Amino acid sequence: MDFNGILNDEMRGFYRSKYQYKGKARNMAVTQFESVYARRCFPCWDEPAFKAKFKLTLEVPSELVALSNMPVANATFAGPLKTVCYQESPPMSTYLVAIVVGLFEYVEGMTTKGTRVRVYTQIGKSNQGKFALDVGVKSLNLYKDYFDTPYPLPKLDMVAIPDFAAGAMENYGLVTYREVAFLFDDKSSSASSKQNVAVTVAHELAHQWFGNLVTMEWWTHLWLNEGFATWMSHLAVDSFFPQWKIWTQFLDRTTTALRLDSLEASHPIEVEIHHASEVDQIFDAISYDKGASVIRMLQSYLGAERFQKAMASYMKKYAYSNAKTEDLWAVLEKETGEPVKDLMTTWTKQKGYPVINAKIKGNDIEIEQAQFLLDGSSGSGMWIVPITSGCGAYDTQKKLLLKLKRDKLVIGSQCGDRKKGGNFFTKLNVNGTGFYRVKYDDELAAALQNALETKKLSLMDKIGIVEDLYALSIARQQTFASLLHLLYGYRGEADYSVLSHINTVTTSIAKISADATPALAGDIKQLLIKILLSPAEKLGWDPKKGESHLDVMLRPLLLTALVQLGHGKTINEGVRCFNIFTRDRSTSLLPPDTRKAAYLAVMQNVSSSNRSGYDALRKIYKESAEGEERLQVLGILSSCRDKGIVLESLNLIFSNEVRNQDAYILLRGIQPEAREISWNWLKENWELISKTFSGISVANFVKNIVPLFTSNEKAAEISNFFATRTKPEFERTLKQNLENVRISARWAEGIRSEPGLAQTDGA
Repeated sequence: MDFNGILNDEMRGFYRSKYQYKGKARNMAVTQFESVYARRCFPCWDEPAFKAKFKLTLEVPSELVALSNMPVANATFAGPLKTVCYQESPPMSTYLVAIVVGLFEYVEGMTTKGTRVRVYTQIGKSNQGKFALDVGVKSLNLYKDYFDTPYPLPKLDMVAIPDFAAGAMENYGLVTYREVAFLFDDKSSSASSKQNVAVTVAHELAHQWFGNLVTMEWWTHLWLNEGFATWMSHLAVDSFFPQWKIWTQFLDRTTTALRLDSLEASHPIEVEIHHASEVDQIFDAISYDKGASVIRMLQSYLGAERFQKAMASYMKKYAYSNAKTEDLWAVLEKETGEPVKDLMTTWTKQKGYPVINAKIKGNDIEIEQAQFLLDGSSGSGMWIVPITSGCGAYDTQKKLLLKLKRDKLVIGSQCGDRKKGGNFFTKLNVNGTGFYRVKYDDELAAALQNALETKKLSLMDKIGIVEDLYALSIARQQTFASLLHLLYGYRGEADYSVLSHINTVTTSIAKISADATPALAGDIKQLLIKILLSPAEKLGWDPKKGESHLDVMLRPLLLTALVQLGHGKTINEGVRCFNIFTRDRSTSLLPPDTRKAAYLAVMQNVSSSNRSGYDALRKIYKESAEGEERLQVLGILSSCRDKGIVLESLNLIFSNEVRNQDAYILLRGIQPEAREISWNWLKENWELISKTFSGISVANFVKNIVPLFTSNEKAAEISNFFATRTKPEFERTLKQNLENVRISARWAEGIRSEPGLAQTDGA
């Protein structure tokens, strides 16, 4: 069958990516077929269940490297062209077929079973591929044992691509990555970037089994691929780098999912897909993060060993074919004898999750479930909930499968003395393994606050109680004052993961209080600074010899937070370091980890009449050879209160200075103070944006600008603007973000009507 197609510029199908070699612009040819883009390259039944064997032949310029899923069978040269034939592949889905053609160099390694693993980069960057290679080889070894199934192909190649729409793509045997999610350089990369590379590589390689060898039957079951790979990547990284405490950091994923899933506009994990244009929208926090979180909940309920044995059986049973969610439950049920299908169906077939109301009565805790929605309304959902409770020294954990609306937990005297001043406390959902919120009555809440202040809670439980109260406060089921009071109990906290959650909550509080109670906003900022200042001062700006990976990540987190809260001393120090850095780019004063905080500090003082700091940052963006540093700068160019500067930054999106794939990074920096300017800019440029960007990329414009608002009037205005402009690619995203605006408006109204708020400051 003869056919031809275009090497397009849309980062999907068979497309071209541009790069520089010896000062000349060159083109690379790359494929991105997930979800429904193989059909743009060759005629095919482009659905996951139609697996076929592929035998590809390419004709390409002789000097270029041409890669595909399988090793080369033979190559013949005819002058400037060569013909490359690849070995036939095992049965696989069309969305996993891949081709990459360009100029590359590589580093390589071997697994214990002798599989060759290579990392391909642009010429001159192969050194930056060594860390990913190391994680890749270790991951293949680990998964082979975990699934008790060998890696199915003769080789694995991983390639860094300059233009790439997603973060990475798990093509069978030829995994492609956005450069910044893949390359790592000891001298110029940050600790958080190292961690990101490890998790991304482990995620894509988990797919070689979960997704590629056993493939979902239809896109409704996408979560099987993504939820599983997300969960597995944490399992792998925890085994390679235990000191990173990656399971504690995993709670970031769970809270992201809990936030999205408490919206009316959320969707079930298993979502009906009727049209090709709907698929891309479900690559979201429900498929990835809720998916991974309910798997963690199930594994914790069944026990690690039983779970792993069942997973190995599942892999063997469905290898080289397709499976749906029910098939996985059936295997797990058969292997463990537990009611897996009934339990899990309540989590995957309906959207949302419960809040568990806990009240103490005598020696019992009465628990009751109700669907939790951030807008304060009540939903009708019912779940089978694996409840865990811990107390005292965590030795006495209790488990209960809550199948009804109400039940009770018996707590004896082992949870401490309930008399005033006793050491009593009990915590539900130990270590956040369950996908639900808990609302405690006053006595239980006071006991937990005391347990927090007397350092009796695990890191994960410290995160759980603040995240729950924060959500309950937004939903107006708990007061804003009680949230501030709880937060104050975290002053002196020194752990990275806990403080990263505290930081998210404080950022949100600073934003809402500026709209809700402008008169108190300054005092509230001072309270938030008090919570974060002592750990920040302990760490200081300068790295210390031999400090832990987590402390290296904590430093920029705290400095950035203090700059954003307007802490004068931190801002001045950031500007001072930046001025030295612009004169001497090799100074040790500003290592990669703390640059963002310094850049942000500079942007606090920038205006149209005082733009030297802005111009200096633009210069770094243009001249730096380091991908990560360029993106750091790009992410803060719009973080300014000055109208002119914000517009100048946003317009860079349409220049050739910013790759389309990076536009969202610039959008992420917009501050609430600049929301009106940004919204007007979005309206004026909507035609151009819709033409230039596709699918998920358009959704990013909505996602970064719409939720900056906190009034119902604005929600109505935005809704009217999009009434005639919505497309299926971003319809769901728009709904969710408009709902967030209305929720913020309701929260602000609740805060305004709260009596005696001024007294809680510093309580």
